[in-house]
Amino acid sequence: MTDQPYDHTITEMLQTAAELITLKPQDQWTSWVMFLLSELQSITPAQSYVDLLTQLEGAVAGQLAELAS
Repeated sequence: MTDQPYDHTITEMLQTAAELITLKPQDQWTSWVMFLLSELQSITPAQSYVDLLTQLEGAVAGQLAELAS
């Protein structure tokens, strides 16, 4: 069971974005993900964006730990 949220439209659009990003050279993937984050930053209150980055940092660390085990 996962706590992954689901919204048909958002899920479909993000899956498409992920597919398109992975068609680019791998050295560009980070830049595209950072572009998405900058888009979020432009429409998010500053503290909410800081909170998002903090939560994201923890989630990425968790995934890395999972992959390392």
